[in-house]
Order: sequence, then C-alpha cells, then structure tokens
Amino acid sequence: MARLLGGGSLGDSKRESNGTSSLRISSSTAAADLPSPFGQLGVALSDPELRETAYEIFVAACRTTGAKSLAYVPQAERSPSLSPSSASSLQRSLTSAAASKMKKTLGIRPSSKKGSPGKEGSPSKSAKKPATVGELMRVQMRVSEQTDSRIRKGLVRIAAGQLGRRVESMVLPLELLQQFKTSDFPDQQEYEAWKTRNLNVLEAGLLVHPLLPLEKSDTGSQRLRQIIRGASGKPIETGRNSESMQVLRSAVMSIACRSPDGSSDFCHWADGFPLNLHLYQMLLEACFDDSEDGSIIDEIDEVLELIKKTWVILGINQILHNLCFAWVLFHCFVTTGEADIDLLFAADNQMAEVAKDAKATKDPDYSKILSSTLSSILGWTEKRLLAYHDTFSASNIEFFQGIISLGVSAAKILVEDISNEYRRKKREESDVARSRVDTYIRSSLRTAFAQRMEQADSRRSSKNHNTPTPVLSILANDIGELARKEKELFSPILKKWHPLAAGAAVATLHSCYGSELRQFISSATEVTPDTVEVLKAADKLEKALVHIAVEDSVDSEDGGKSLIREMPPYEADIAIANLVKVWIKTREERLKDWVDRNLQQENWNPRANMENCAPSATEVLRIINETLDAFFQLPIQMHAMLLPDLLIELDKSLQRYTLKVKSGCELENLEKKIKTCLRNLESAQADIANGLQISFEMTVAACHEGILQLCETTAYKVIFHDLSHVLWDALYIGGTASSRIDPFIKEADHILETISNTVHSRVRNRIVTAMMKASFDGFLLVLLAGGPSRAFSRQDSEIIEVDFRSLKDMYLADGDGLPQELVEKAASQVKNVLPLFHTDTENLIERFKRLITETYGAASKSRYPLPPTSGNWNPTEANTVLRVLCHRHDEAATSMT
Repeated sequence: MARLLGGGSLGDSKRESNGTSSLRISSSTAAADLPSPFGQLGVALSDPELRETAYEIFVAACRTTGAKSLAYVPQAERSPSLSPSSASSLQRSLTSAAASKMKKTLGIRPSSKKGSPGKEGSPSKSAKKPATVGELMRVQMRVSEQTDSRIRKGLVRIAAGQLGRRVESMVLPLELLQQFKTSDFPDQQEYEAWKTRNLNVLEAGLLVHPLLPLEKSDTGSQRLRQIIRGASGKPIETGRNSESMQVLRSAVMSIACRSPDGSSDFCHWADGFPLNLHLYQMLLEACFDDSEDGSIIDEIDEVLELIKKTWVILGINQILHNLCFAWVLFHCFVTTGEADIDLLFAADNQMAEVAKDAKATKDPDYSKILSSTLSSILGWTEKRLLAYHDTFSASNIEFFQGIISLGVSAAKILVEDISNEYRRKKREESDVARSRVDTYIRSSLRTAFAQRMEQADSRRSSKNHNTPTPVLSILANDIGELARKEKELFSPILKKWHPLAAGAAVATLHSCYGSELRQFISSATEVTPDTVEVLKAADKLEKALVHIAVEDSVDSEDGGKSLIREMPPYEADIAIANLVKVWIKTREERLKDWVDRNLQQENWNPRANMENCAPSATEVLRIINETLDAFFQLPIQMHAMLLPDLLIELDKSLQRYTLKVKSGCELENLEKKIKTCLRNLESAQADIANGLQISFEMTVAACHEGILQLCETTAYKVIFHDLSHVLWDALYIGGTASSRIDPFIKEADHILETISNTVHSRVRNRIVTAMMKASFDGFLLVLLAGGPSRAFSRQDSEIIEVDFRSLKDMYLADGDGLPQELVEKAASQVKNVLPLFHTDTENLIERFKRLITETYGAASKSRYPLPPTSGNWNPTEANTVLRVLCHRHDEAATSMT
C-alpha cells in the first residue's frame, strides 16, 4: 500500500511508527512543498526585488495621503514623539498592542512575550524599538535605512515636479528611474541592479501581465519591448533630462494610461494579475514577526490600515485582500516550520471571510485565483490528513484540529461555490465536509493498518523461531489498540464533520483485517494451534470493532445499519468448523483408501486369529479409535457441535467396509471348490461331482434372512431418516399444491441410481423393493398421521393420486425397474385408502359411525369411542376413516372430530 506521508512536523510531535522525535522542517523545504497559487511572473524578479518594489509602492501610497504635503525628513532627524495629527501616515506613532481588533477577529490568543522586531526579547533584532508605523514597516520588509532614504528622497522630487498629481496616475518605476543617476548609489553594481529591477517591473506590469490585454499590432508595446531588450546591450541613461528616458516614458505611458472606456486617468502598471498579488503578498508578509515562529505582530491593525492604501495602485479590493491574507497566514504557518498554531487558527478563521466572498462574487478572474489558492491549501493539508496517524498524536492534537478544519473549509468552497457539478446537484445529495473527512479517515486507517502489518511481521520474526506468534494474532491486538486510539483521540474532533467518524474508522480496519484473514483462511489446510489462535484473536477484534461502531451510531438516522453492512462477519467459529470438517473429510478419505487397499490384499484365515475375525476389521476399528482420540485433542471448543459430522463420516467408512466385505463373501465358491476336489480324487467317477447337490442350506438361509433384514433396515433408514426432510418434513406442508412429491422423487431417484451402480445384482432388487414398500408406508403415514400442519380437501385427492402414480412410476422406471405386478401388489394398501380422500365428508362421517356401531354396538351412538390403531390402514377400519376426517379441511369434519 502506498504511504502518503506528511511533509513536515507539527511543533514537538512524535511519529507513532518509530517513536523518534520529528524535526521542524526548514522554510526552504516548506516553500518548495507549497508553490504559490498566484502563478509564475515570467520575469526575472526575485522575492527581495519584489519586496523592494512593494515597499516603494507602500511608501508612495502612504505619503501622498498624509495630513501634510510630502517632505523629506532624514532618518536621524525624525522624532518619535510626532503625533498622528502632525505627521504623515508613515510617521504615526505606534499604539498599544492590547487593543488589536484584528487579532481578536482572527482568534489570536494574547501573549505577553511576543513583540515587534527590535523589542525586548527579540535577540535577532537591534535593541532599538521602531517608533512609528513607517519605521516598523521598513524593518519588517527588510529595507535598509539607506534605501529607505533614497526612496523618500525620490518621492519628494517627484512630488515637487508634479504637484497635486495623485499617486495612482503615476508609473512609479518610471518616475523613480527619472529621479536617480549613478551618483545616487554607493557603487555602479547597485545602480545597475536597481535599474534592471525597475525595467523588469515595467515589463512584468505592462507587457507580461497587463490589466488590459494588448493587441499584437500595438506599437507602444512593441517599442517598449525593444527598449527593455536593448537595455541589456546598451544601458539606458537614467535621469530627468535623459533622451533615452523620454523615449521610455513615451512608450510606457502609451500602454499604462489605457482604460476600457478611455476616460480613466489611472495608470495601470501594477494592477494586472498575478503581479499585483505577488506584490501584495510581500506587503502582507510584513504583518508577521521576522523571527523563528513568524507570529503576528502586535501592531497589525496600524500596518494593515496603511497597506490598504496601496489598493488603488495594485487594483486590490476587499475580497482579494481577504483571499490573499488567508493565503499569507497559511503560507507563514508553513514556511516557519508550523511552529505557531495561532497562525493556523487565524488562517482558518480568515477562510470564513473567503467563503462569504465566494458565495457573493462570480468574477471569473477572482474565481480562478480562488480555485488555485484553495487547491494549494487543500493539497498541502491532504498530504497530512490522508495519513494523519503518521503526523499527529496526543502532543499536537490541536494542530490536527486546525489543519482538518482548514482543509474542510477549502474543500467546501472549492466544491460548493466553484464546482458547476455541485450546483447541478441537490444540496442534500452531497455533504462535502462529511465526504472529505470520510476519505481522510479511511485513507489514514488503511495506511496505519499497512504499517502495523509490517511491524507485526517484524516483531514476529525477531522472536523465538521455535514458538513464533502468528502475525495475524499480533496484528489483531495492534489493530485493537489502533481502534481505541482513533476513538479516543481523533474521532471526537472528526465527529464535528462526520457524525459516524469512529464507525467509519473501525469499519475500515474491519475490512483491512478481514482481507488478510480471508487470505489466511483460504491458505489454511488443517486445524493447528496457530490457526485457532488467529481465529480467536480475529473474533475478539471483531467484537471490539463492532462495539465501537454500534456505540458511535446509536443516535444516527439508521441506527448504524449502514455501518454494520460494511462489516460482514468474520465468522471465525464457522471458519474453525469448516477446517475441522476438512480435517474429518481428510481422515475419512484416508480410511477409505486404506479399506480399498487392504481388502484387496487380505487373505483371511480364521485359525490365524484367536478372535475369529478378519485382521482388517480389527485394523479398521483401531484406526477409527485413533481418529476419535485425535478429534478430541484438537485445540477447539466445539467438539460436541462437530461430533455428529465426524460420526457421519465414520459411519460411511464402516458402511463402506461392511459392503466391501459382504460383496467378497462366500458360498458358491465353496461349492465349486468341493466339486473340483471331488473330480480330482483318483477314486471318484467323472459323473459323481456333476450329479451331487452340494448346498450350505442353513448358511444360505441365515444369509437370506440377514440380507432381508439389512435391506429393510437400509430402506427404512433411507426413507425415514435420510429423506425425512423431503418426505415427512416437507410433503404437503402448508398446502397440497405447493409442496408435492417431486423433491422426494428427485432425491430418492438419485439414491436408487447409486444402489443400481454399487449394490450386487443379487440383492439389488431386494433393497429396491424394500425401499418401495418403505416409501409407500411413508406416503400413507403423511396422509393419515401427518399432524396439524397438513389438511386436505376433496379437491386435493386428485393431486394426491397423481403424486402416488409418479411414486409408482419411479420404481417401474419405464420397464427397467421392478416388475409391474410386484409394484402393484405393494401399492394395493395405498390404492385402497386413497378413495377415502375423494369421498365427501358426510359419507365419511356415516361410514365412521357405522363401523363404530358394528364394533361397539348400538349403545355407543351417543358417544363414539376412539378406535385403536391397528397399524394396517384399511378403508373398512374405523381408525383409518377417523384419520381421514381429522385431516379433512372443512367445518363438518372439524365439528365431528
């Protein structure tokens, strides 16, 4: 079975499979496991370059919306005491962290030990605490003070040259390229990198990902592409008065200032997907502490308030912000080694806002990004949830709850709000959360089962090879422990989305173990202690699993019937019984072979045996005695139940031996031998032997009597025991027309065929005749003593007569059976009684009264005594008539009897 392993650890979790501590995965590994859902930029822009561009946009958007006009203030001259009313947004003083509304909304638990970068307790930063939101943002986005000063200086120059112009009407990279030259940078290399970055941003925003599609014939885009490509060979000279910059400005503005209706004065250079989302992600990541656990900063309210000022440039709205923020919360949780569970819960809470937006918004661009983002989240969560036993334990169960909640939320939005197929179905037909959780449960339990199977096999191999414990016995105990862990640890959480979580888990384990058990049983050829141990362990496990399933589903709509249907019984007792029956059959086959072989070889000499019996008889009884001893030594607890099966097979063996012996006995051969000896005598005359009548009269008479008794005993055993189920137990029960003689004839005919093929010709007709008489007796017994479950009307007499003719025809066998006169003679009693069933009730009553009067006299008319049963059914016998009345199905007969 393929194993779906999670890509990382969760806090201080321990893997259940080996008990060793898991290590927190690195950020780079986690990032590789979590690709961006926004897509590739297609332009050579690294994360630091995107971050610097995003910071430029952030500073520009905030400075142009401040209370005062732009003014460049060197870092060394900034005062931490500036109030919000006297400074721009960037210079606003930081407020107390205790009043963060956003943290409350996200469900972040307050923590006194967390603080902003640079605060006390954060050794990775300097001890100096940022005094303003702008300073905090610079530190969070890893922008140096030198770079920050240059950006602010450039923005002041831009504002001075374009007084009153709004930031959204400017192409910021283009404006910055016009403000700086090589002399504004510490060295040529930094200048070239800065210039290349801005050109790449222009390419990404205007050519690769424009908000409005470009026509192939657009001359401005062709010219801009040529300029950017040519810059690699012939560097562009930046600065306001540069001729190359004027050419660049003309090409850029012709593309950036396009609008759908031609009336907008916005410059669309950074609001095309996915460039704007990548830039916005860089801004949102500033909301997280740049320390090991990546927790949310206390000043998130002020930071987000300023970040939202960039929406006008990046083309972001509230629903895109909600989606991006959910992704960034989740992304930060993953890339920081899944250390801060608050980030996980915050992402899940933010997903609730995304779900609201998804229901209200049908914008195709948003839907595409939404689908990609949720798919990425769902893909990551499912790597852990499809094998959650590998990743979660009691020490990190909170992470399990958060991850499954997040995964289910993502799945529900994907299916319910995006999937067209779901919208075509009725909502009640598809429970997305339950279906998804059911998949997680069954997949994880199948994976855990496979691992326990490997472990059980390994433990068995490492023990004493002389007395190894069967693997499936070890496994049954392990699976029982696994089921208990599932019920106690995971099911209470999973029950929120799946009301039968524990039941689904144990049903899966029941199926997995059942598959292995069936293979084990199919390969077992005999009853051994190991076999019995495994089947007992399986029975114990099944009882435990079914108990959990029933307990879990007591309040369900169907009372757990659907779960129980998933758990077909192992039937361990039946499996043991079947193996014992195979053992019995094997012993019977061995005994049969022994009988055949030894009787062919045996030369019985009565004088050689003091008991005057054949050695084979003694040996047969010895073998049967050993078989009985071996049976009662089998390691089972159902000897009494299976003993009848053993006795049946032993009875067959003894019967076979007896028939073989009888077929080999002995009188014609003795007569022939005597005559041969007489002829060989010298004194004998040739005609003496021919005329001499040699006969063992007494022996022959005894043999005839014995054969007759054997035939009758066999016949009545066949009819009244072996065929009881189709004669006495079935014929005419519940209605004459629906339970006729055909089943009896079918089975009796098969027995007659067996007799014809196996019984010696000299006794074949005798045993068949005995069977015929027994079957006619049985037929009459059903009609006259069949009990309250049988009742006949006059109309039934025709069916009864047809059935009896069919019974006679079986023995006639179209002329190949018994002689007709013999059959008719044996059938005479039945033929004499059958007319009573056709006689109407009144006549039967009168006949009964007459017969009673004849027997007991006229004085008995007022009260009719119960006539005795003679055992010889006859239409002139009162008891026979009374029995017909007792089985008559009408009111008159009922009243009389």
